[in-house]
Amino acid sequence: MRAIHEASSLEDEKEVVAWRASALSVAAAGLNDETANSRIFPLQPLSSVEMPQDSIDEVIVRRGSTREFSPESISFAQLSTMLDSATRGVHADFLRPGESSLNELYLIVNAVDDLPSGTYRYRRSAQSLELLKEGDFRGDAGYLGLGQEIPADCSVNVYFLTDLPRALERYGNRGYRAAQLEASIMGGKLYLAAYAQGLGASGLTFFDDDVTEFFSPSAAGKSVMFLVAVGKSAKAKKASVS
Repeated sequence: MRAIHEASSLEDEKEVVAWRASALSVAAAGLNDETANSRIFPLQPLSSVEMPQDSIDEVIVRRGSTREFSPESISFAQLSTMLDSATRGVHADFLRPGESSLNELYLIVNAVDDLPSGTYRYRRSAQSLELLKEGDFRGDAGYLGLGQEIPADCSVNVYFLTDLPRALERYGNRGYRAAQLEASIMGGKLYLAAYAQGLGASGLTFFDDDVTEFFSPSAAGKSVMFLVAVGKSAKAKKASVS
């Protein structure tokens, strides 16, 4: 890890300027493939009137990592709001103006009202979810999350995947850093959007290659940067019942 860090570090101002110029000048063709099939579900985020009115400070204080999820469903509007909030772009020196992202979002939907359970790919330009395969994949979600109960019990698992070879070709050794940084910021936004709506979220570890294989052929050649599980907290439900 130390060798990787050293190999991808910039030593002085000249290297920073040169790297930025190179990164922004290389064509990004293929980084955001938006071809899709017909099994499309357009997002239905909450309107500005329906949005929670808590301040960002209140949401940050409330935010944590949910360690136990209820298997009950969340609404499609809640999921749509989280995805919309997380994918509005990241201000970074490795993305050109108007360029959307290095990461693509893949989902395992366990329990969302008005949305078939199954695997999905998020189509950013169309703000839609593309159904890849319909079915119950709670067991697969649990296995992919290192055999934990959290990804099996939650409503939705959101995986951030990037075309790492293409990112490395474009950005050099700092390509992995760029993809990781962007995924972590997007994941943080997803976290806050969940807690703003009274839901829970948890960042998880995973079996890297198995996740790619699971979502293939759509995810073939991509690498996982981050995983966030979202849903209703079992602890909150217990508290409300008691």
